[in-house]
Amino acid sequence: MTAFALLPWLAQATAKGSVAIVIMTAAHALIGRRLRARWWCALWLVALVRLVAPTTPAMGWSLFNFIPPHPAIELQLRAPAATMVFDAVRRRIVVPWWIAGWKWLVAAWFAGFAIILVRMAAATLRVRALVARALDGGAAPAAREVVEEARARMNVRREIVAIESPFIDGPALHGVFRPTLLLPEGMCGAFDRDELRHVVLHELAHLRRHDVAVNWLVNAVRAMHWFNPLVWLAVARIQEERELACDELTLSCLRPDERLGYGRTILKLVERFRSAEPVPALVGIVNRKKQMRRRLMMIGNDERRSPLALPILAALGAIAFMALADAPTAAHETFVPATLRTLDRFERPIDIDVTNATLSDLLDAVAARSGVAIAQSPSLAASDVQRVRFTLRAAGKPAAAVLGGALRPYGIFPVPTASGMTLTTGPPCIGRRSTQPR
Repeated sequence: MTAFALLPWLAQATAKGSVAIVIMTAAHALIGRRLRARWWCALWLVALVRLVAPTTPAMGWSLFNFIPPHPAIELQLRAPAATMVFDAVRRRIVVPWWIAGWKWLVAAWFAGFAIILVRMAAATLRVRALVARALDGGAAPAAREVVEEARARMNVRREIVAIESPFIDGPALHGVFRPTLLLPEGMCGAFDRDELRHVVLHELAHLRRHDVAVNWLVNAVRAMHWFNPLVWLAVARIQEERELACDELTLSCLRPDERLGYGRTILKLVERFRSAEPVPALVGIVNRKKQMRRRLMMIGNDERRSPLALPILAALGAIAFMALADAPTAAHETFVPATLRTLDRFERPIDIDVTNATLSDLLDAVAARSGVAIAQSPSLAASDVQRVRFTLRAAGKPAAAVLGGALRPYGIFPVPTASGMTLTTGPPCIGRRSTQPR
């Protein structure tokens, strides 16, 4: 993908992903905890997939079929991102500002992306160094038996190393391929066996759900769409639902009478430790106090599954997959930077004076004065416009305005290409703007 092709793809991806995020936000506000956290996690991830999928199948049942196309909208959700519009007032082709200034926009996006990427890399390397130093001290023998018991309860087959270190701020799971349970120094002595088991079960729930790998994907999407506040909102909701989902999975491995004990363990963690550093390779049990309050409410409520859960999930799943598919669109010309250069040349002022000229004579005169080659599409060969005679005088007018004004009454539009202009009738990449002359 070229730098120029990146811009329209990114613009459409963030626009379509934003639609999916808004739908999920509204659904969450209406439905709330009637649906379990693990399902909310899955639905939010569908919205993130919409943000990174280069292309998706075009389906008639796509959600974007319900968004009516409008030629005056420069960035359409149902049309190519590089759509150009013919302005009926100024009689010229209008290129959206974000296409004309694509180099500056790509540079700004890349600068933000690079800054976030460098910060992620620096934090990841710092945590890896801390983990390596902690591993030098050896595994925590006091936690080993608890980890093995928790693995059996959680049905986790992967080996996991538990280490206790003064370099660790709070309990967390680190690593995708070599998972390591990180415990702050003294935690095995400060927490009794049941409390330690609660913590280990929660971190093993992260391992069972592959949350570290998902966290890498989530952070990559946020870095790519750093300019979109809705993406930051979606990432925050995914992280919150992730912890609630792990709480649900942990509670499913405990006896009903241990539910309040698990809540007390969470409170004790909040009092003693802070949330884990925001690193892609790290997921912890402690997060911000507002989110911890919601988790404690869920733990204390002992909610039963709503009888509407399955219908709600089916409806939201259908909407989510409708948002994944693109709406069918007509074929369109590929818009490349060389096309912009053609347009720039065609905007140069020219002087022209022709009388009783054929279409070919008019095109030759405009091409000679503008320096832009002008060709006719095959559909114009047998057109009635070939019998029209043109008398035209203009001084210091852009070539695009001169030719566009002369040919527009006949439904003919000049289409820019990398090599010049091509005359055609109603091209897919040019719409008619219904603006009334002032």
